[in-house]
Amino acid sequence: MPIASQLNSPIREPPPLHISRHRSDTFIENNAIDRFRQITNAESNNRTAEDSKNGDDHSYDHRDINAYRRKVGEIVHDERFDVFILILIAINSALYGVATFPSMKQNADLISDFEKVDLAILIVFTIESSMNIFYEGKRFVRDGWLMFDLIIVIISWAATKVKSLQVFRIFRAFRFLTKVQMLRNVVVALFSVVPAIAAITVLLLLILYIFSVMYTQLFKNFFEEGYTTVNYFGRLDLTLFSLFQIMCLDEWSGIAYEVGEQDYWAWLIFIIFVVMSAFVVVNLIIAVICDALQILRKAERAMLFGLSEDEAGEWEAKDNNSNEQVQTEEGRIQQRINDMHRMLDEVVASQEKMHRTIQYLSIVVNSQETKNLSSGSKVMQ
Repeated sequence: MPIASQLNSPIREPPPLHISRHRSDTFIENNAIDRFRQITNAESNNRTAEDSKNGDDHSYDHRDINAYRRKVGEIVHDERFDVFILILIAINSALYGVATFPSMKQNADLISDFEKVDLAILIVFTIESSMNIFYEGKRFVRDGWLMFDLIIVIISWAATKVKSLQVFRIFRAFRFLTKVQMLRNVVVALFSVVPAIAAITVLLLLILYIFSVMYTQLFKNFFEEGYTTVNYFGRLDLTLFSLFQIMCLDEWSGIAYEVGEQDYWAWLIFIIFVVMSAFVVVNLIIAVICDALQILRKAERAMLFGLSEDEAGEWEAKDNNSNEQVQTEEGRIQQRINDMHRMLDEVVASQEKMHRTIQYLSIVVNSQETKNLSSGSKVMQ
């Protein structure tokens, strides 16, 4: 059909609101799939360009190799493949726990079966790491999580040859960190607050040292004189260990009562130390970690929705306020329904805007084509 006929054909009005809402799920899903394909193709092109720039293009069969690498990348990044690896990690970790049972150690057949299953799982992990190396190329060494997986696999293979290293095979359970996003977020948050935690640790060590010298000078003869059943404060190293036990709130009241029977005022020193170490400093560490998780959450939301960190924080504050206002199950359901209606209204408004834009463009193109046809007829005359 000619372009003019297509443009002159009647343009359908946008569907009513209730029909648009019924179609919105399919509309959003199709747009999401198209967007995912565009991002995947862009990443593939970027990887190809970067490989060519880094001399990693294998000129003898560049296109075939890149096709294989993309196929391998689709496999290793497939959600079902990740679930399969997670199941293997869970089974492997559970088997190491079962292997500690006395009945397991005394049965040679069970030990042999355990070693076979363990070797099969290790081979699967090795294949996974090899696929990641093949797909990522030189980028592999820049990915800390993939390098961590490779180190675990190497240690596991070394443990099959050296018996003294077999105890480190349980380190494969750490692979949960690389596969579960929530655990990865916690690890990233911990590493991001290392300087703050280091400063708090120095403060804690300073408090321990000051109180250790004080306790040693005040109570170093209590064990020799029979006031305490254990030599808690006879030397500086013993005092440090005793104060660490008190900081952990491990039967500290018993120590305080033994010392307080001789010096009634000693309870004040114990309470001051417990408040400063166990309640203040330790909670400071927890607060820093929670703050890091909050910052990481804001950063993820900002990256996901293209917002700044301040805007993400305001959005999160609004969400928290709205969540506090919703107390009942009916209220939460109603809030979700309202959110869905708002999203559907935005989709419908976008469709109407697109319809008006297409209608305007069709009129412009139609008029331009009419001018071209009239000018062409004049030239022929």
